[in-house]
Amino acid sequence: DLQEILGELNLDIEVIGLSSIDYAPQKSYSEKTFLNNARNTAHRLAEYTKLPTLSESSGLSVDYLFNSLGILPYHHNGQNDKARLLGYLGGVPSEKRTASYYTTFAFSWPGQEDNDIVSAGRISGVIAKYPFCNSTYGYDSLFVVPKLVKTFGEINIDERNQVSQRRAALDRLLADLPSWWQAQKQVTTR
Repeated sequence: DLQEILGELNLDIEVIGLSSIDYAPQKSYSEKTFLNNARNTAHRLAEYTKLPTLSESSGLSVDYLFNSLGILPYHHNGQNDKARLLGYLGGVPSEKRTASYYTTFAFSWPGQEDNDIVSAGRISGVIAKYPFCNSTYGYDSLFVVPKLVKTFGEINIDERNQVSQRRAALDRLLADLPSWWQAQKQVTTR
């Protein structure tokens, strides 16, 4: 999808996925913010590959739990993360189960880490008392989008693109990308 979108911007950029990079450093989830996680990963990968690097950090922040747990990145172990979240919220009434999905993108140019382009998005919702749908991705089967009265796992791709924090953040980043890309290339050639 990203390659197609970049083609529409008339940028001569070839997207290379992380799976194509031998011995690539893993994503960093050691920081307390999505921004710092995205930037650290982008910096490490840009340094390793010597290529401009886009990184993303997403996760959930549950208002009731924020002071004790902070942000909740999804660790790709599926049901364990969801079961743990439901356990933490056991007995908590619906009106106190408010949460937000966050996504932060960081695009870093090798050797120019102070010039990152970043973009963030957020969508607010409520954590359901039990999963709706069979989605195994992230917290999607638990995160209810009030505007749609459905979980992220229940909505189709068109509905998702209308409300998604990830798509909003990506669109903002892409709006600034052509001028940033040209500026970074000029610094590199000096």
